Amino acid sequence: MAMNKDFYKTLGVSETASADEIKKAYRKLAKRYHPDVTGGDKAKEVKFKEVSEANETLGDEKKRAAYDEMRKNPFGAGGGFPGGGHPGAGGGFPGGAAGFDINDLFSQFGGRPGAGGGGRTYTYSSGGGGGGEGDLGDIFDMFRGGNADGGRARQQPRRGGDVVAKLDIELPEAALGAEKSVAVDGKSLKIKIPPGVTGGKTIRLAGQGQAAPRGGQPGDLLIELSEKPHPRFRRLANPADIEVDAQVPVDVAVLGGKAQVPTLEGTTVTLSIPPGSSSGRRLRLKEKGAAQGAGKPRGDLYANVSVQVPSEISPEARELMEQFAKLTKK
Repeated sequence: MAMNKDFYKTLGVSETASADEIKKAYRKLAKRYHPDVTGGDKAKEVKFKEVSEANETLGDEKKRAAYDEMRKNPFGAGGGFPGGGHPGAGGGFPGGAAGFDINDLFSQFGGRPGAGGGGRTYTYSSGGGGGGEGDLGDIFDMFRGGNADGGRARQQPRRGGDVVAKLDIELPEAALGAEKSVAVDGKSLKIKIPPGVTGGKTIRLAGQGQAAPRGGQPGDLLIELSEKPHPRFRRLANPADIEVDAQVPVDVAVLGGKAQVPTLEGTTVTLSIPPGSSSGRRLRLKEKGAAQGAGKPRGDLYANVSVQVPSEISPEARELMEQFAKLTKK
């Protein structure tokens, strides 16, 4: 990464952007360009690395302040290079000022931003992120006039980066709660789905993200839930209310009777069908829908009557049906 690279432009934010705006911009871009999503598109992989590198600096308050200072005055008073006054003087950098590249700095610390942790399968780092034994904080300390050991001694332990994983769930699992397994970086974790969640919600597992360098607090694991369409159950305007089709024979629809209706629990209940029920009639089963949180009643389950007409009937049944048709004509 060259010194003149604009991290703000990379993330698409202004230089006055808040920490929250930077985090949101990074997550949006990370989801778009992550290798798990782009299917091996090399150009997008490069873009993902650029976005991660920008977030590595702008997502940390101290690094961002040092970066902003470096942009205003790249070499600082007296050159700001290790060893004194100008490039090449007692520990300066190869190539002089005109050829200076921050990669030369990273090579002195055993890696580049994101090395050692940046290639995780599900990772969208939102904070610290991995690194070699040295990191940007050490480098920026040197530009402020300290040395590597002194700068490291002044630094506070940084928080590890967050890890984002996606999890598909069925509507009944979201409605009633469930326990699921998710594999992250080769380890399987049990995730409890709270009753009443909907697709698009995120479950945060504190301390299950990336490890932090120098004993800092680990990041979090963020599980983004996605609700798959269900073959039988559908949500209504109130997400806690659920609709299901009730298969009703034609004689029961005409004369009234009983029909079996599936429930979210995987069982069936017996429903009374009023005489003269046409397809589309909706019958309510109170509090058989999705959970709505502690202390609140469940939503309702609505049985949508679907009259089942036999595809084949006997001659006797046809004759009776013809008589029925004549008797019911108005």
